[in-house]
Order: sequence, then structure tokens, then C-alpha cells
Amino acid sequence: MDNLRTALTILVVIFHTSIAYGASGSWILIDADTSELTVTSILLTIFTAICQAFFMGLFFFLSAYFIPSSYDRKGAGRFIRERLIRLGIPLVVYCFLIGPVTVWFAQLRGQITLSGFYRTEVWSFRQIFFGPAWFLEASLYFAILYVLFRLLTRKKVADGRTFPSNRSLILTALGTGLTAFAVRLVYPAGEGPLGLQFGYFPSYILLFIAGLFAYRNNWLHQIPLRTVKMWAWITVCAIPILPVGFVLTGALDGNFTFAGGLNVQALLYALWEPFVCFGIILMLFRYFQSRVNTAGPIRKWMSAHAYTVYVIHPAVVVLWTTAFHGLAWPAVIKWVVVSTLSVIFCFLGSAVLRFIPGAKRIV
Repeated sequence: MDNLRTALTILVVIFHTSIAYGASGSWILIDADTSELTVTSILLTIFTAICQAFFMGLFFFLSAYFIPSSYDRKGAGRFIRERLIRLGIPLVVYCFLIGPVTVWFAQLRGQITLSGFYRTEVWSFRQIFFGPAWFLEASLYFAILYVLFRLLTRKKVADGRTFPSNRSLILTALGTGLTAFAVRLVYPAGEGPLGLQFGYFPSYILLFIAGLFAYRNNWLHQIPLRTVKMWAWITVCAIPILPVGFVLTGALDGNFTFAGGLNVQALLYALWEPFVCFGIILMLFRYFQSRVNTAGPIRKWMSAHAYTVYVIHPAVVVLWTTAFHGLAWPAVIKWVVVSTLSVIFCFLGSAVLRFIPGAKRIV
């Protein structure tokens, strides 16, 4: 589980670097010509679409998986107090230090002083710089809801349930996709209050609840191999459906309506995501259980620093993107180089930060 979480954290860094170099999406600093489609931008967009389908949902699953045992051991008061420290303090630090400084440096350092930026944008609360820290915000909300559920019902999440059948998984994927499509009629993908992109939350909520059930019912040791194989085929077959569907509905002519609304692209995207999501997650669980199930000194060190990497990575990615901005290299080369350097320096920076007294208790 630690190895999987570390791999996902590295993927988050690469994901945001992909947007900097041409993939579709919102990011702090873009160093690519986005006025026309290129082979690089198309391939990077497919890569980020696949990542978006599963990786944050899997983070919520992993987070939820460890919640029941933590709550049972600590009780409501200590559990929520420690969550406020582990999630709340990094959230505040990101929103009022890392996020604003990174945005100012990337976009406005030649137009306004940092102190002026803080006066007009930060302390006035004209903007709240959640950035990737929205995950900490949402995790805090989920933890509070879990505590309320346990206090009000005095019950644990039900146990005694076997791992879902393929029929149940298919119906759940269809239901999740249709729910996401409905939500995106109001909040298109990428939009929502307080930095929360509500269009993706049907999957996030489902996987958070699945993580709770998985712990209580020992699901991760019950996943049938035939289920993994079936969903691997489903995912492999599903992945090309999205780009082909977009091309057939006018994407090459600039017609992109997949974010939301009553249209074919939005429906296709919403239904496509959970089928790709379930398959990749099942394959990852199987692979990490059978192949990446040990932890030497390097893996333990990386696991200990992964959370800090997640919190600080926007600043590091922007710094390296800026450093290579003036070079007339192909975007794909910059992406590879900046991704590699960003991952390395995120872990090194995390090691330095965790030397600060008391930091290890928080990050």
C-alpha cells in the first residue's frame, strides 16, 4: 500500500507537468503553444485523461482504507484532532504560502510585488489558492463525515460482504458514469466551489466508501484473478474509445464539449471514466500485491516523504518549467526532463523540510 501511494504521488507530479507541456487541463504555468493540436498535445491529453480517471479516486480509496482501524484505535476525539493536524495545517500552509507564492512567481512577478499581490489577492480573499491541496480539503470533509456517521449510528461499516461480482462492478460503473454526467450538467468537469471539482466527485465518493468496505471485509485479499483479467481487457478496449469518439464528434475541428452539458462527448467521457478507473485500479492492486510487495531502505524513505511531495510539488514543477522556458526544445523533451527533475527535487525538498522540528508529525 505504501509503495502504491508513492507511485501515485510520482504520477501526480508527472500529470501536472504534462499539462504544462500541452495536455488539456488547468495548471499554474503553461510552456506550450495550445492554439493548435499537435501529436504531443494529443498523446499527453490521452495520458492525463487516463490518469484523471483513476488516480485521485485511488488516493481516496487508500485514505479511507486506513480510517476504520485508526478510528477504532484512537476514538473520535483523538482521530479528528490528528486529522486536523495532518490535513488542516498543510492545507492552510498551501493556501496561504505555497499556492500564492507559486502563482505570483509563475504569472505575475514582473507585474506586481509579492507584498502587493498578497494585499490585493490573498489577504482580501479575492482568491483562495487551493490548487492540488483540494484533496486535503476534501479528505478533511470526508473524515468529519465518517466521524459523524460513527457517532450517530454507533456502527462500523458493515462487514461480511464478499468482493463485488463482475455484474455488480459493471452496474456500479454505469451508475457512477451516469451520476457524473448528471452532476456535470450543473458543474462541468474542472469546476466547483472551494477548489472542489464536483464533476469528478461521484467516483471519489464511491471509492472512498469502497475503501471503508475493503478494510472491514478484507477485499484486497479476495480479488479474483479472473475479475482482474476481465477488467484488464475492458480497460484496454475502453481506452481508445474516448479519442475515437471525440474525433468522430468534431474534436479535430476544435469541438470540445466533453466537460459537461447535454451532448455526446460529455456522456461518452462520463461513462468512459469509471470503466477505465475500475480496470486500472484492479490491475494496480494485483501488480503491487504480487510484484511490489516489499520495502527496502529506498522505498521506505520515499514512502515517508510522499505526502510532503504532494504538498510542495506545484512549486517545484513551476520552478523547473520556468528554468527551461527559454529553450527551443520540443515539448515532449521538456516534459521528460522537467518531470524527472521535478520528481527528484520534490523528494529532496521534502527531506529538507522534514528536518524542521515538528514537521514529521504533520507531513
